[in-house]
Amino acid sequence: MLCCIGIVSIGCSNSKQSEKMSDNTENQILTLMVGSYSDSTETALRTYAFDAEDGSSEFICPVPVANASYFIQAPSGLIYVVGEGDEAGSMITAVRPSGQYANPEVINSQLVGSSAPCYVAVTPDGKYVVTANYNGGNASVFPLADDGSVRPRCELLEFVGNGPVESRQDKSHPHCISFTPDGKYMLVNDLGTDQIHQFSINSDSISPVRSVSDKDIEIKPGSGPRHIVFNQAGEMAYLINEISDAVTVLKYDGQNLEPVQYIQADTANAQGAGDIHLSGDGKYLYASLRLKHDGIATFKVDPATGLLTHIGHTTTLRHPRNFTFSPDGRYMLVASRDDNAVQIFAVDKETGALTDTGNRIDVPKPVCVKFINPEAR
Repeated sequence: MLCCIGIVSIGCSNSKQSEKMSDNTENQILTLMVGSYSDSTETALRTYAFDAEDGSSEFICPVPVANASYFIQAPSGLIYVVGEGDEAGSMITAVRPSGQYANPEVINSQLVGSSAPCYVAVTPDGKYVVTANYNGGNASVFPLADDGSVRPRCELLEFVGNGPVESRQDKSHPHCISFTPDGKYMLVNDLGTDQIHQFSINSDSISPVRSVSDKDIEIKPGSGPRHIVFNQAGEMAYLINEISDAVTVLKYDGQNLEPVQYIQADTANAQGAGDIHLSGDGKYLYASLRLKHDGIATFKVDPATGLLTHIGHTTTLRHPRNFTFSPDGRYMLVASRDDNAVQIFAVDKETGALTDTGNRIDVPKPVCVKFINPEAR
């Protein structure tokens, strides 16, 4: 039984983690959290001890949050989780990390008031949490109380429109909410309308943004914008498009996002691209691909222009929906939903190449994986 958790070390009885601690080495035992789809008999949010030396892991405990399709840790240290379901059952839940103890605490939950929330983000000032509601065609805004608990919804941002791929773009389908690195704008990626809705941030209002976007950045028709990531300089953004399986590179000048490159992550026409992340040093970009030719696409980033060159494809287990890197960048962890496992790859920082370590974390239908700091406050 694990008796304590820490971002640097985890105390456990009768486990290899306690042995490493007693050796007084500098090995880090990190806290990993995995969200998954589940039915009413399963717990969908789980924590693990991850050994940063050898890429192995050990289950710590479940967290009683159902159907945890996505979560984020706020600067406050609290974790906000969306439980994906219909309008009557979809929830957003606040979870307090456990510090040294292996029992994360659920603070409270609120109804999202829309269908299929698939992404959650916290505003730069830490005062609000926002969910992207895929089937609802909208985004829900919730104020946060002083203790980090979620208050009832204060705003519902509605989107209209469609795209040329009728089976996938019948209406608005928000899939991601993010903020420009300078904190000036909120961005809502809309898979259904091939747009990024851009809202100015206003922290002095009862809602952080106006109910109507300031502008809508048009992405090539039939793309299906999904997730986005900015580089460390905050000047370039990389958007993975689910339907076209392409990456859009956008230049950000402090006011506008302008597409400057479209490059295919895959040519299998799977219409299933999923997640996107930069390596810690910004030299490589990775994107997950599902439904056909499942795997991770690797791109080299030009240090001068920020533009991409496709350099490889690494086969993964089935349906790699979400992935993350260990804090030291040595490992990539891939949540492969249809094989009920998180697959762990070693990362070659010089070449960007991925090598399967053979390590797996058995999880029913994993869809979100992140390292968390259980001592953040």
